[in-house]
Amino acid sequence: MAGKVILVTGANRGIGFAIVQRLSQRPEGRDDTYILGVRSLEAGNEAVKELQELVGEPRRFEVLQIDVTDDTSVHTTVQELFTRFGKLDVLINNAGYAAITSPDNADLRQAFSTILSVNVTSIAILTTALLSLLKQSPTPLVINVSSARGSTTRSAAGDLPPTRSVPYSVSKAALNMLTVEMGRAEPGVVFQSACPGFCRTRFNGFKGVREPIEGARVVVELVGGRGGTPGYESGFWHFGEGGMERYPW
Repeated sequence: MAGKVILVTGANRGIGFAIVQRLSQRPEGRDDTYILGVRSLEAGNEAVKELQELVGEPRRFEVLQIDVTDDTSVHTTVQELFTRFGKLDVLINNAGYAAITSPDNADLRQAFSTILSVNVTSIAILTTALLSLLKQSPTPLVINVSSARGSTTRSAAGDLPPTRSVPYSVSKAALNMLTVEMGRAEPGVVFQSACPGFCRTRFNGFKGVREPIEGARVVVELVGGRGGTPGYESGFWHFGEGGMERYPW
């Protein structure tokens, strides 16, 4: 198959949608296949219609129903990708979950359990399940969409305002560690963490300071820089005013 096969989870809205949009608008991405991993096929198909209008040129968009928290769904995803494509060049783990606990923290245990399950455990399981397909690519790449809240360095230094969700911040710090440890365990696959910045999405009640299409830039740069570009070694990345920047762990 000509071009790369790229899977983006949580791709029917927000940052995931913007990532697919921005990737597919690249001239060099015209031969790539963009797989929107979604929980709802209806939402995925609607997203594809919108993408086709935004891009304005023919692109290969595919919709794949997946619930990252369900092992049967993950297994089905692997089998379908193997049958249809035989490889996976880029996995972008964007699907995530956030919640603010009650004032009395009565739901704290449930919040930690659910958020860590979606944002860390499920990503580890999906990525591990897809390693065999990734290894069929000459340049396998995994990008975990993290957050500034995952930076223990910035949090400890007081650079960020107090978090509204401790479980969410902890999950993103754990996701960054997953990036590091899976990268060490699988040296043939490049693992990156990406910080899109505080984007206006339904995820945060549209309270961000930048549009999702701006936040998607860091992921697009990492996909483009995978082929041996100096300085794009595995790390935690952000696209700021000065371009691509390493974000402190």
